[in-house]
Amino acid sequence: MNKYPDDDRRLQKLAAGQGQEWKSLYDEMRSPFRLFFIKYGAMPPEAALELYQEAMVVLYRNVVNGKLQPPLASTLKTYLFGIGKILLKKKDNTTGDWGDDIPELPVAPEVESQQEQKAKAELVRRLLDKVGEACRQVLELAFLKGYVMEAIAEELGLPSAGAARKRKHDCLKKLRELL
Repeated sequence: MNKYPDDDRRLQKLAAGQGQEWKSLYDEMRSPFRLFFIKYGAMPPEAALELYQEAMVVLYRNVVNGKLQPPLASTLKTYLFGIGKILLKKKDNTTGDWGDDIPELPVAPEVESQQEQKAKAELVRRLLDKVGEACRQVLELAFLKGYVMEAIAEELGLPSAGAARKRKHDCLKKLRELL
């Protein structure tokens, strides 16, 4: 009796060389793997992604060479994370702060790197510069300072809250077009 019938079926498809199944597995595991190693391996996002690539290559070789066959003793996810841990230990000669379990859900967003947040903030700054001063004022008042439409209208000398709403709508439209 196999404990992980879904993963056993998936492993058979992977062993048969079904490219779409490999792509699906790759996409499904990338975020949880990356976030797990950012949190528990104290790795920068780029290094975690590189480790993921290496772990997927090892998984691929193990599947293609017949080293990994059903019935599985663990899920494919657990196996892949285990490969990542071994690779990291070999690379850094460290033990890491590993939890006993591998989270089924991605790690909390606060683990996301500050570099990514800085890059997003820089993108917003550049976009706000491109939409012009009038739009920049409306969007900053609405989203950064939390003003209500009446206060925005008063601050910018607009005739009504409806006019402020319309300007905000137009500015957001302009912003979306720049994206």
